[in-house]
Amino acid sequence: MKKFLKFTVVFLGILIIILLSITIIVIFKKYKNDDKILSNSLILNPLIEDVYEFKDFQIEKGQIHIYLENKNNNSQLIRTYNTKNGKRISEIKIK
Repeated sequence: MKKFLKFTVVFLGILIIILLSITIIVIFKKYKNDDKILSNSLILNPLIEDVYEFKDFQIEKGQIHIYLENKNNNSQLIRTYNTKNGKRISEIKIK
């Protein structure tokens, strides 16, 4: 009976240590920001024309979304660029 209790206590102790280690590793991997390295300058391809006025931007998941408004006819659009190479991915016309 004593051997069984000792074995159970030691087994559960080792199990707790292993699970705690796994939990700590998972937390570090989740909050590690090694893929969020952005360069200080980004050259957009194609460039934003002079006719558009820059209103707002948002960066998420390797993309930069730029909100622009046409000075001439007040049309609005959102352009999406890749943050690694600066190439335009998409363009959405709002109005």
